[in-house]
This record gives sequence, C-alpha cells and structure tokens, in this order.
Amino acid sequence: MPSPHLAESDSDGLALMAYLGWLRRRWWILLLAALLGTAGGLAVSQLQHARYTSSTSLLVRPLSTGGESNPNAKVNLDTEAQVVRSLVVAERAKGLMKSSTPADELVQSVAVNVPPNSQVLQVAYEADSPAQAQAGSHAFAQAYLDLRKATAQKTVENETAALKQQIGDVNKQLSAVAGRIAAAPSNSVERQRAEADRSVLTNQLAALNNRLSPLLSADTDPGEIISDARLPQSPSSPNRTLNLASGMGAGLLLGIVLALVLDRLDTRVRRGRDISDRVGLPLLLELPARASSLTMLPAGHQISRELGRLRNVLLSAVPEPRGGGRGRQLLLCDGSAGTAAGFVAANLAAAYARTGQQVALVTTKPDSALSSITGVAEGRHNLASVLRRDVPALKALAPVPGLGQLRVLVPGDLDAEIELPVAGLLEILGELSARFDHVLIETAQPTVAVEAQALGRYVDAVIVVAESGRTRSGEITAALQQFEQVNAPVIGAVLAPRLPVPAGGTSRPAAPANRPKPRPTPGPSAESTMVLPRMRPTDPGSAAGTAKPPAASKPVPVNGNSGTYRSRGDSPSTDGPGRGYALERGEDLG
Repeated sequence: MPSPHLAESDSDGLALMAYLGWLRRRWWILLLAALLGTAGGLAVSQLQHARYTSSTSLLVRPLSTGGESNPNAKVNLDTEAQVVRSLVVAERAKGLMKSSTPADELVQSVAVNVPPNSQVLQVAYEADSPAQAQAGSHAFAQAYLDLRKATAQKTVENETAALKQQIGDVNKQLSAVAGRIAAAPSNSVERQRAEADRSVLTNQLAALNNRLSPLLSADTDPGEIISDARLPQSPSSPNRTLNLASGMGAGLLLGIVLALVLDRLDTRVRRGRDISDRVGLPLLLELPARASSLTMLPAGHQISRELGRLRNVLLSAVPEPRGGGRGRQLLLCDGSAGTAAGFVAANLAAAYARTGQQVALVTTKPDSALSSITGVAEGRHNLASVLRRDVPALKALAPVPGLGQLRVLVPGDLDAEIELPVAGLLEILGELSARFDHVLIETAQPTVAVEAQALGRYVDAVIVVAESGRTRSGEITAALQQFEQVNAPVIGAVLAPRLPVPAGGTSRPAAPANRPKPRPTPGPSAESTMVLPRMRPTDPGSAAGTAKPPAASKPVPVNGNSGTYRSRGDSPSTDGPGRGYALERGEDLG
C-alpha cells in the first residue's frame, strides 16, 4: 500500500488550511450575513426615537454639624449617588421642573456617574428633547443639593435646641444653688455642699456652651454645581455607529454559525483527508486542485508527474496477475457522475505508456469523454462493434496520437439503457491482457453501472476516482459497499481536480476540431493494428511454442433486436450452438 505522504505532504498547518478553505467556500454567506446585520442595525436606528442627554457635575463637600471639623474627611459618593436617584430628590426635582410626570418615572431617566479619586458627581438626565434633558439634569442636581443642605440644617437646629434646653436647666439649678449658699451660715456644712454643687453646675454649663458654640457657626454648605447642564446639540441615542457595529457583529456571528452548519451538512469531498476520514478508504493520490481542460497532459505537467509517481507505486503495490504472460488489469470507476475517472485513466495510461510498456485503455461508459481526451476519432470500430462480434477487439483498438504504445477502445454507440454483457467484456479483457502489459478500464460508478461491480471481481485492482467539490462521501461509501459484496480488490482512491463540464452537459462531448478523422478504407492501417506480441509461456501443442490468437468471428450486421448485442455467431448453426455475448434471462455467468 502506498505511503500516506503521496496524498498529503505534511500535517503541519492542515487545520489552518482547512479553515482558510472553509472561509473561501463560504465567504458569500459571511458577507451576506454581515450586510443583513448592518441593514438591521440601520433599521433599528431609524425606528428608535431620538433621545437627548445632558449632564451636570457637582462638587460634594463634607458637612460640619458640630464638634471639631476634619479637613481630610471625605464623602461616600457611592451612597450619595443613590441619594440622587431617590424618590425624595425626584419629588423636589419634579417641583423644580414643574412636571406632571410621576417621580418614579423621572428616576428612570437619571444616571449618576462617580469619577474615580474625586469628590464629584455627574448627574445625567435623558429626555425626548434637548430642553427637557437640560432642565432635568439641573433640577436633579439642585434638588440633591437642596435636600442635603436642608438635612444638614435640620440636624444642626435639632442639636442646637437640645443644647439650649440643657443650658436653661443648668441655669435654673445654678439659681437654686445660689439661694442655698446665701441662706446657709458661713463655714457651715450646708454652705460647703451648696458651693460644691455650684461648681459642678458651672462646669456643666461651660461644657454645654462649648458644644453649642460650634453648632451656631456650623458650615451647612453641601457643595456646588461646578459644571451646569448644557443644551445638547445632538441626540445621545440611538447611537447609529454602535447599532451598525452591533448589527454587523451579530450578522457575522450568525453567518459563521450558519456557514459551519452548512459545511457540516455538506458531504462533498474537497480534500484528500475527507476521503480517509469520512469513508476510511486509503488515499492513493490527491491531484492539484485545478485542471484547465479535459485533455492528455504533457509529461512535464504537474498532474502527469503525480500520476507517474502513482504508476510507480502501483507497479509495486498491485500483485502480479496469476498465470504468466497476462497483463495487469486496473479498473478505475467514477465516485460520482462526471469525467474524473476518464481523465485520470487516460493520463495514468499515458504514464504507463511513456515507460515503453504496451497499454490498452477501455471504457464501458456510453458518455465517456475518452475520445475527446485522447484525441482518438470514433470510427466504426469501437466497443459496441466488438460486443456485436462485428470486429475483433485488437482490430477495434485505436492508437493515441504521439503515444504509440497506448491504444484506446472507445465506447461507440453503446445503449445506456441496456446492461452490458459481462461475459463478453471479460473475454475482451482477457484477449487484451494476453497482448498488453497493462489494461485500464474506465467505468461509471457501480451504483449506476452494473458491469463495474461485475468486472471488479475479476480485475487485479480497483481504484475509486472522486472529483473535488462534486463527489460526495456517501457516493464513495455506496460504491465501496457494491465492491465489497463481490470481494473486489479496492486498493484506494484518487482525488481528481474539479474538471470542466464537457460541451452538452452530461452527454458525450463533441470531438475537437483538430481531432484525426477515421480512415476511409475498411482495412486497418499498420499503426492502428500493430501490437507487439507479449512473451507468453510455451504451449507444448503449438509448433513454434507460441499460442495462437483467438479466431475472430465473421462480422455481421446487428439483427433487429435492439435490446441485446448479437451477431450471426449467436444463432444456431450446423456446427453447434453459437456463443453469444448477450446473456439471456436466468443465464449464469459461471
């Protein structure tokens, strides 16, 4: 079996190449999805109402409500941001805006941002018009400052009132103590106690006055507006750039998912790895991805060199045929409808012929492109005439211009609706194998051509030819199942490039203008019939030690039955029953 490096040069970078190939095949899906996503983003921008946003910046100062003030004190702005969006502030802002909108709805339009490492709040308000956005931002900022100042003042007032009440009580107690001191005799115990009480109350009064004094001068400045709201010049939403970018991104993501799904559902074979990974069939050769035309390629062409390497591998991989003197028979069948097997078979046969070996190329496809590929004219000698016993197989062979060692048996007027007689085909292949070193047979896929499965049982090797981008892995699997049922020696697959469709679609391609015309004389020329005899084992019964070529039956016209290939030899004669190439119903090949 050939080494895997004949099919794949190196495994490094295969994943990247696979993704690049996937993008190359599905680029139109990604482009269409991106355009649709962009169009969707544009449509969303057109359908959305224009909204305007204005922002006010506040410098928040710490409040002093008595006691010693700390100059390094900072305000928790995260807490203050929540206060700005409270319903209490919203009610005050509603009054400043003179709006009839409920306070809870106004809060939904407010956003507060806290810049890092600062004592600043940015109050943003979004509205349907620039004027409303400006008024709303200023109203919420002012309402917050008013609430903060009112709260601080209320706290100071409450503490001041409480301290004044305590001071008044202490003053009353001092008045009572002063009366006790005046009424008590000097140096009496009562006087001493009264003086002690006076001293305590005096200290209390001093402490209360000390607490009251800062409150009376307390700073209740909550902060100030350092950047008032401005009238917006353009709407803040919809953000057309953001919508277009988001739509394009969403479209690309959807396109990638869709392309991946389609790529997974697409079972067409595009690389050699697809055959070995999906089907499990060894890959013998992966030809370059492009072929300009259906023709015999020169020896220096890249495809010709690759097929020359395959020829060398097959010479060692395909076993010698049993029975000396018989040439190797190699069957190449299409993996799907097309001309891939004919293209590979013709150029592989040319690779064999360039080594000086005698090669015969036969096709069983009625619509085969071998005639146009090899440049062989379709004269009156062809496979159909051989099957009718009109002409021997060796006489029907036509030489390929420029390759004297290569002969081609073109299909002729084979009827695609009639199954070819396998017994007759085997006899033809046997006669050719006795004279040629290699016999290559082109057939259609075995799921369509029954003779492909039947011949696969008798040949030395079978190769399935897949066409890149057209053959599906399921078709190769179906072909393998057909060959496995008859134990055909399938050795591997060849991945051919995507080939141009012949003129006329799937019908037989028209002959090129420079194609040689058939010779007008009924007798064959020396070039078309001269086949060098192969060395064969000595036959003891022959005089010269060489086997006699099989006698050809006399060519006769085709009878009226168009459903079979017959000749006069198929009719009963005085010498005994004739041998026919057409199998009657119920007849066994054995």
